[in-house]
Amino acid sequence: MLRKLIFYSLWRIGGIALNCLITSSAALAQIVPDATLGSESSVVTRGAGSVDTISGGATRGANLFHSFQEFSIFTGHTAYFNNSFNIQNIITRVTGGAVSNIDGLIKANGTANLFLINPNGFIFGSNAKINIGSSFLATTANTIKFGDGTLFSATAPQDPPLLTINIPIELEFGNNPGTIQIQGAGHSLVNPIFSPITGLNNLTGLQVRPGKTLALVGGDITLDGGILTASSGQIELGGVGNGVVSLSPTTDGWSLSYQAVQDFKNIQLSHQALVNTSGAPGGSIQMQGQKISVNDGSAILIQNQGKQVSGGINVNASDSLLMNGTSLYGKIASTLLTESLSNGDGGEITVSAKKVIVQDGGQILPRTFGLGTGGNLTVNASDSVQVIGFSPAYPNLFSNISAATFGSGNAGNLTITTSNLTGINGIQIGSATFGSGFGGDVTVNATDITLSGIIPSVFTPSTINAATFKNGNAGQVIINSSRLRLENGGAVASSTTASGNAGSVTVNASDSIVIDGIGRGSITPSLIDSSAIVLAQPLQQQLRIPSVPSGNSGDVTINTQSLSISNGGLVNVQNNGSGNAGTVNITANRIRVIDNGGINATTAIGQGGNIFLNSKNLQLNNATISATAGTQGTNGDGGNITINTDILAALGNSSITANAYKGRGGNVQINSQGFFASRNSQFTASSQLGINGTVQFNISNDNVVPSKTVSETIQLAPEITSACQGGAGTTASKFVIIGTGSTPRNLATQASNNSGWHANSARFPADNNLKKPSLQNLKIQPIVEAQSVLIEPSGEVNLLASPNQVAAVASASSESSCFTTGSKSTPVSTFFP
Repeated sequence: MLRKLIFYSLWRIGGIALNCLITSSAALAQIVPDATLGSESSVVTRGAGSVDTISGGATRGANLFHSFQEFSIFTGHTAYFNNSFNIQNIITRVTGGAVSNIDGLIKANGTANLFLINPNGFIFGSNAKINIGSSFLATTANTIKFGDGTLFSATAPQDPPLLTINIPIELEFGNNPGTIQIQGAGHSLVNPIFSPITGLNNLTGLQVRPGKTLALVGGDITLDGGILTASSGQIELGGVGNGVVSLSPTTDGWSLSYQAVQDFKNIQLSHQALVNTSGAPGGSIQMQGQKISVNDGSAILIQNQGKQVSGGINVNASDSLLMNGTSLYGKIASTLLTESLSNGDGGEITVSAKKVIVQDGGQILPRTFGLGTGGNLTVNASDSVQVIGFSPAYPNLFSNISAATFGSGNAGNLTITTSNLTGINGIQIGSATFGSGFGGDVTVNATDITLSGIIPSVFTPSTINAATFKNGNAGQVIINSSRLRLENGGAVASSTTASGNAGSVTVNASDSIVIDGIGRGSITPSLIDSSAIVLAQPLQQQLRIPSVPSGNSGDVTINTQSLSISNGGLVNVQNNGSGNAGTVNITANRIRVIDNGGINATTAIGQGGNIFLNSKNLQLNNATISATAGTQGTNGDGGNITINTDILAALGNSSITANAYKGRGGNVQINSQGFFASRNSQFTASSQLGINGTVQFNISNDNVVPSKTVSETIQLAPEITSACQGGAGTTASKFVIIGTGSTPRNLATQASNNSGWHANSARFPADNNLKKPSLQNLKIQPIVEAQSVLIEPSGEVNLLASPNQVAAVASASSESSCFTTGSKSTPVSTFFP
């Protein structure tokens, strides 16, 4: 026992002497071993060419342990770990109080992984490089833990330490871990609009072998122009405040988990910094921190250049993710980006944070250029997603969260889930296809959604959309929210500009939808829309698309309690090309369309779309509901309009139309308990040169008298011209009362449930009075038997109560009669007060 004590005392004295020698020579050497490994201490040999060879250390099975008081590498110098080739893990700690400044080369033999542990931090300069056979992990953790519970600590080193043959399984952090900085001149990547990222072949910075892991896990992590590369491998960036990070070996590298971390630190990329795992196939990237920001054209990138499925990008921020701005000359936006160039599927992008902010041209974007499917994009933000504006210097670079395909592979799907989604000043959230591949679906789940504004110089609106610019079909758009507000040009839309079909748009808003106004300084309306659009000629040439689109519009479905459309706002299925319009289907407790607002299903050439409105209260005031088809010389049939409502009020200069030019007019059917119309409101279903449609009113109550006041006599004016159904070249009108028996002689005896109005053109002599008129105060003109027939020079037939006097006439039949004058058939016009 005495001999052991003497030996231990001598060993301690020797260690102290060695430590004094190290301290005195620190100015001469930057890699300085400590004495904590005793006789197995590391040995540093200064060789020719500024190479510091590191040998010695403690070997336990396939693990090699080194312990240094200081570990820094001068510019142009090399730290060479001269390990045996059977070593799998080189575990190196720094026990002194200094930061490790590394601006040279780190080199090791064989296929060993290298772990560097310095709780005080690391600064990797612009000349820092790694040349090792496997993975590299630098961490500011205090301790590394192994599978058998053994600890290798940099803050409480044991004398001598307990070492193990087990693999490392945990990084244990104290309360104030040091920072990790990666410096560099930044990348020179270029991101063309319609082609993949270029410039990946001339990268510098920290790199590991293909398929391996490059991990930086510390306190705050800063990449100031720094570049990290792990081709087909994995990059881990973890900003950890305190807690435990788990390590798990994989086939080629390491997987890290942060479930036991209590507090996170920030990660910041600036000045065109780059995190890159591109290759064949693409690798994966995981970032975990408190506030993660990507600025100044910095990029987090995976380009899949092979035929296998790529890894993805996983960003987890306990507070926020910020994607901000572009590079100095606008060659690339600050971006989270995955690409597929060949048959392999692109990498998925998953973002989880409290807040996600994409501004000044920043972007989050998976896309494909080959046969492979583009990656899905999922954004989960518990508080908010804000997509704001465009690059001040380069307005064509607008902020966006999107998924796209430029080839025959389908684009990925986009899903956003948050409490509040805000899009301001010309942003884009959505999916697009510029090739034969289909566009992805776009799903937004948010309590409140607001889209507002345009880019002033190019008039691009703030939009949640799914678009096609070639022959691939666009995806569908699904919005699930409590409240949706579209203003100053904001839009939820799907569109086509070529032969592909636009997708459907579905909006489920449990509370309300407001569609208000047009973009300031433009003619771009706020709208919910699925349409075929004719782009300006310069864009047609740039995109190589036809001058007239041939794709069909999709359907628009809206379910909400309250729908308000005002100041030029629209719900629209429109086709300005040769294709057909879709269908508008709206179910709402209240629908209010005012001040040039509209609900349209119109076409330029093809078949007009259909409109179905289901509401308890439908109010129109200087508004339009239209299913009109065709322009001069076109053959499309008008669409059909079906309205089911308790109360319909058509005020001001409002209209409900289903007209056509050469084709058949559509049909309008209104089922209501209460109906009120101003004298300037119009209800038409005509065709200028083809067959007219019909307008049918099915009124189940007796409160449907258009009137000025309850005390005035309701005047009956013969304002409706007529033509037989099937005639052409004449504005067609038919207005028939249908009852359960004969026509009632006054309103008090009108059949209540089975009566109806049929017409293809009607204008009602009434003002904007929604008050139900009293039947007792109404003065009803009696029905007078026709005494003569007057045929106008135009061929119109009028029934006269007496010569030279026009009287009100009501048909007692459910069908109109026709008189023949020459070869022209004209029905008798019938009116109801």
